[in-house]
Amino acid sequence: MRTSNPRSYNRAAAIAGLVFVGLGIVFLLEALNVFELRARYVWPVVLIAIGAAILANGIRSSRRRP
Repeated sequence: MRTSNPRSYNRAAAIAGLVFVGLGIVFLLEALNVFELRARYVWPVVLIAIGAAILANGIRSSRRRP
């Protein structure tokens, strides 16, 4: 039986949160004209980040199983 640890967190959720915060910062900087951002360059990065989060979650889950 698993015991609940109040300090534990979902790593995939944390990674997803960091991705969204990072994207928000990038879009804010683009809106402030700090640099020019083209959508065709952003989507591959978003897909890579989502894939990395899925892989991290899968690796973590496989390590916990006996």
